[in-house]
Amino acid sequence: MKAIILAAGRGTRMFPLTYTRPKHMLPVAGKPMLEHIVDFLRSADVVDLSIVVRHMKEHIQDYFSDGSRFNVKIQYIEQTPGNLGLAHAVKCASSVVKDEDDFIVILGDVLIELDFRQMLEQHKSKKARATIALATVEDPRPFGVVTLNEDLEIRQLVEKPRVPASNQVITGLYIFNHDILEIIDNLKPSWRGEFELTDAMQKMVEKEGSVYGFPATNWWKDTGRPTDLLDANKKFLSELPSFFMLGEVQKGAELRGTIQIDRNTVVQEDAEIVGPVVIGKDCQIGPGCKIGPYVEIGDKVQLVENVLLKNSIVMNNSIISNETTIYDSIIGEDCQIGPNCTARGNNTNFGIVVGDHSTVGPHIHFNPNNTLGPHSRFETKL
Repeated sequence: MKAIILAAGRGTRMFPLTYTRPKHMLPVAGKPMLEHIVDFLRSADVVDLSIVVRHMKEHIQDYFSDGSRFNVKIQYIEQTPGNLGLAHAVKCASSVVKDEDDFIVILGDVLIELDFRQMLEQHKSKKARATIALATVEDPRPFGVVTLNEDLEIRQLVEKPRVPASNQVITGLYIFNHDILEIIDNLKPSWRGEFELTDAMQKMVEKEGSVYGFPATNWWKDTGRPTDLLDANKKFLSELPSFFMLGEVQKGAELRGTIQIDRNTVVQEDAEIVGPVVIGKDCQIGPGCKIGPYVEIGDKVQLVENVLLKNSIVMNNSIISNETTIYDSIIGEDCQIGPNCTARGNNTNFGIVVGDHSTVGPHIHFNPNNTLGPHSRFETKL
């Protein structure tokens, strides 16, 4: 079965990080979010993939190429024009699935754990026209909400209802038969001016039914905001399969838990790393640094001395100077964080998100929920 991955959006809720990359290429536990989706599909032997791209598409195409490095086959379709909705994105890719009885659609910013083979089997056994993966949430109002009958057949879909009829929400993973393509062809834009996939599925429900939910999701995250990215990073780090050490650990450094350190990285004396933690190649973890848990560090990162880092992501080529504390935060590529800085989140907010190529001067103490755009320079005036 073929799969369409929708990865054309700009990811505005993830600014400033998505000014300089597609949201789908943000790192989660040592690899881009989109690679986790490719892994998920491949685990169910779905290897014929079409990725719908637009915003900074070269980042995706350069990384994945034809897919052979990931044991899949990938082709790319550009959504033109952009910002016309998910149903329009599917329509852009319709030529690659028009001769298929069934095909898969998954959003490129959704991370999910479920028994996908079982979902495929349910779709087949019920002779469904569509099967939609569902998740149960405490507050369904920000999502598409469905109501089911006892046979798991969907009776209604409502996008972001004020008064939800259930707590079962659409996750962004679908199996469709070819009927959906004709419905999309005749779809009218919503009040937002977009062609909504939810509207197309509701028309399918109203027309002939046979649209089913698959409410067996083990875990799901719509990675729309920085806190979602940190949550996803924490989840995947907690499931790291093994410890490996390809770098150098100097005398007096202490490592505990599941830790993965790539080649040519040096962990200097008296540093302490508490897993789960992933550290890329060519990094310097300075003396007295305390790293973890739930930290991802990219390639060529330098933590100078006595840096405290917890529940955070630090991207490639960044430097964090001595005596600085960074919790619950995301530091972009090629950033410099000065000495004696502090950023901490709380139960509901991240600490700081720093866009690429930015500089933070010494002795800066950030309140939660702060962001700096790319190429920022932030210093105190003495």
